[in-house]
Amino acid sequence: MKKIKIAFHWQMLFALLLGAFMGWALSGYYDVWWKFVSCVGDLFMRSIKMIVIPLVLLSTALGVASMDDTRSMGRIATKSFLYYIVTAVLAALVGLFVTDLLLPGRDANGPTLDAEDILAQASEFESKGILDTLTGIVPDNIFEALSSGNILSIVFIAILIGYFMTKIQPQRRRVACDLFESFSDIIMQITAFILKFAPFGIFAFVMVIVGKMGSDTGQLKACFFSFAFFVFVVWIALIVMGGMILPLIVGVVARVSPLKHLKQIYSALMVAFSTSSSYSALPLIISDAKEKFGVSNKIAAFTVPMGITFNKVGTIIYECVAVLFVSQAAGMDLSLTQQATLIGTSIIMVLGAPSVPMAGVIVLAILLKAMNLPTEFVGIFMAIDVLCDMPKTLLNAYSVSCSAIVVARAEGENLKI
Repeated sequence: MKKIKIAFHWQMLFALLLGAFMGWALSGYYDVWWKFVSCVGDLFMRSIKMIVIPLVLLSTALGVASMDDTRSMGRIATKSFLYYIVTAVLAALVGLFVTDLLLPGRDANGPTLDAEDILAQASEFESKGILDTLTGIVPDNIFEALSSGNILSIVFIAILIGYFMTKIQPQRRRVACDLFESFSDIIMQITAFILKFAPFGIFAFVMVIVGKMGSDTGQLKACFFSFAFFVFVVWIALIVMGGMILPLIVGVVARVSPLKHLKQIYSALMVAFSTSSSYSALPLIISDAKEKFGVSNKIAAFTVPMGITFNKVGTIIYECVAVLFVSQAAGMDLSLTQQATLIGTSIIMVLGAPSVPMAGVIVLAILLKAMNLPTEFVGIFMAIDVLCDMPKTLLNAYSVSCSAIVVARAEGENLKI
């Protein structure tokens, strides 16, 4: 008898719905079961946190080490990263603007928050300026940074390791890259194993949260509509970036019809959307760039793989909207200076994050902690991530394809369209 295999995103959605139903149905017995169910969710969250540091360190170092040290590739790398940074800043600004405009978290309801603790954390955050944050990126002890989980410092360390791996003898460089790739493969295998249990973690988180609020029907309805509004705002911001700003860049900078471009890469985008993985669309994006647009192999082979790792405009939008949503829900509206800090911090963290399922939620948990915002909402974001993961991954893949033709045009190549 042939086994029925349910797609991962459907498993996540089913876990969300089942957890909400069970939490509501058993809310009257919350005190009996909440500790056991909460333990399941905590185990999953601890497993995710366990692999964050090695994932960020290895993926970032390998991405930087993969650059060729020739003058031509240095020029292409500079233009590629200029595109990544510009689009990342634009994406963050779009996310913040739409969220500040629509205020999805203003009347949001969620888990009960410790007001005194939040105010203490807010006071501590306000005492730190941008210069303090930037200075803290450089660790005074590498091992302390790794053990404490300081992501900004870890990304800085990874960049240094990756860059200077390109400066050693070719034979030793190959040995070092092989060693890092081997460890990366091991960590990816562990990650894949842990993520198999994601539906159980989501079920537990949602069941506990809904069960806690189950006796208060009004609060439960408000929570549902609040997070439904959050998903709506994320989609609006993604549409603005993917339907207006990126097509404008393609039309003006690359001088390519945005509609023709979208038509040619439709298959690649659908692969990215349905699998929630930009890596799954990597071969199609490279072949489309070379065969349909006439991009040279040296540009396509460099810009696209690097873009999959570093060009995550959809994820940046999601992170900025989510952080601002939590700040609004907690009554801790971020000032313009704090939002500027959020832009830089979110870009650095997202660029250093691995392209794995639920990486956005992992980064969000770290961002909330870095911004001294309550992390109690993370469980809900894990549950609704499936509703945002596919469109933001599609936008990431679209931006990667845009980067290939923009860099090719900047290098003076004659494109077919």
